[in-house]
Amino acid sequence: MPKPLKFALVAAVLLLLGISAQGTAATWRAESTVDPPSLRTGSLALLAGGETEHQFANLSGSELIPGAFTQASLVISNAGTVDLSYQLDGAVNATTSPTAADRALSSALQLSIYTGMDQKACDDDQPLSGEQLYTGSLGASASFAAPRVLRAEPAMATETLCVRVSVPSGAPEAASGGKMALELGFAGQQR
Repeated sequence: MPKPLKFALVAAVLLLLGISAQGTAATWRAESTVDPPSLRTGSLALLAGGETEHQFANLSGSELIPGAFTQASLVISNAGTVDLSYQLDGAVNATTSPTAADRALSSALQLSIYTGMDQKACDDDQPLSGEQLYTGSLGASASFAAPRVLRAEPAMATETLCVRVSVPSGAPEAASGGKMALELGFAGQQR
């Protein structure tokens, strides 16, 4: 094969390889007008006893003796515009300037919180009934087994809790004369 023909053949092959190696490129574009949905904001408000800070007057004091209890109802409500879940976030004795007897009483106290009990029955110190949400000692780690849900619509949802504080019959003598000011913390979040 003559040399010019070999050169032409090699040049043709290289040209074909170069063209096929470049490939093709395509750009696709599609457009459409979209009407975004309206965005709503809401408010989150958890009330205890109809207030942001509720005082348990009949659960405070120094009248508790071993084997005794006191209890009161507490209405928890969703006063916001969005559904929320709430959780017990600690239960402590908030006595100011606690004495040794106050601390001993706090350590001995047992807290029980139920839902589904008639409010009047709870306030009249009837036996606890309904669903038990918490039972145990006071402490910053006191919490329900699972968060509770309160809907915002069609009307403000409420849940009545029955809160009982009791002193076990075997409470230490050091707890006698102790004072208690029960403080329950609740945390709510949007559902």
